Amino acid sequence: MELFVFIVFQLLIEVQSNKSPTVHVSPAVFNESRSVQISCETPADVKVKHCDFTINTKKLETKVSPPCQLNLTGAEVLRRAGGKLPQSVNITCCYTIKGKHKNKSSDSVLVTVLVLDKLQKPVINVSENENHLSITCEIPLSVRADFTCSFYYEDDAILVNRDSRWSSSEEKHLCTFNPALGDLLKRSVKSRKLSCDYSLKTEPDIRSPRSDTYIIRGLPQARLSASASVLQETDTVELSCDNTEELEMEMCVFSINGEERNSNLNSGCQLSLTASQISVLSEDKSSSVTITCFYTAMKEQIIVPSPHSDPVTITVQTASISMSFSETTQQYSTTALAYAPGVASGHPRATRRTGGEQTKTYKADPHVTHNKEQLLHFCLDS
Repeated sequence: MELFVFIVFQLLIEVQSNKSPTVHVSPAVFNESRSVQISCETPADVKVKHCDFTINTKKLETKVSPPCQLNLTGAEVLRRAGGKLPQSVNITCCYTIKGKHKNKSSDSVLVTVLVLDKLQKPVINVSENENHLSITCEIPLSVRADFTCSFYYEDDAILVNRDSRWSSSEEKHLCTFNPALGDLLKRSVKSRKLSCDYSLKTEPDIRSPRSDTYIIRGLPQARLSASASVLQETDTVELSCDNTEELEMEMCVFSINGEERNSNLNSGCQLSLTASQISVLSEDKSSSVTITCFYTAMKEQIIVPSPHSDPVTITVQTASISMSFSETTQQYSTTALAYAPGVASGHPRATRRTGGEQTKTYKADPHVTHNKEQLLHFCLDS
């Protein structure tokens, strides 16, 4: 009986001595310059002589216990793993018990860490559930680590920060945000484009690239039509703003060179502009303006604005009369000389070229001289 008790006692000691340790790596994702701490947690009731660490099945180092801990850089881990960036690394540990012949424990459950050169771009997904949105920022890393995601509007303002959670079914990290649809739709149209990025909690200053942009669809884009694009000085242009789904509009607004003008809905979201008004509104005195419009309508029990229409350019043409002096002189020179006092009705004495045109001159009375203004005077009087 005593022999049986002794054997059972020895077996219990043997079982306790073969308890597997637990390996811890912090952080689980790091770059080459980051400090990494690797520790081997051993059973509290076992006297440990030393611990052995392995990386990708290659013996890494032996550390005397306590504390069974290694402090390395990311570059050292990568070098001992024998790979290139980015690199997934499997780390295990075991321990040796003091004073035992069969004194080595089994290996710990392996831990996978990731050595990165940079963080990868996340993926943003949005689904609509009644009056709420489910926005997910998916982190393309399968290692266990703590991340923080930031959700952004188009203008780079941070909408909200969220901590990641590990999805066992999908084996990935997810950050989720569930805003009310109306809260986003009531913001300006330019703020409905969402994106996200993430960072390690241990490295908050190292951020991933921004995800692709997701556009929250609210109202259909406004549609602007004009009765004419080129006006004469006495013309009027009729502008009309509507939508493609025949929604009931609360208000419509025309933007002329960036200046907004509300339209009376009783007139059917229309605006009339004369050519003179367009000339006044033209900022660069080119008698040309660029016009867009948008409307507001009720959605999810709030009034929200639509996206702006495509721009329309309206130009006013101004009449211009030009007449060159040389052409007038050539046309009326003979008549002018015929009525000029003291000018003989003789024959042309010479021909000369001025500015590429032929001008005929006549021999005049040597005692009477006439300048160009006098000749034109006679032309106009005739």
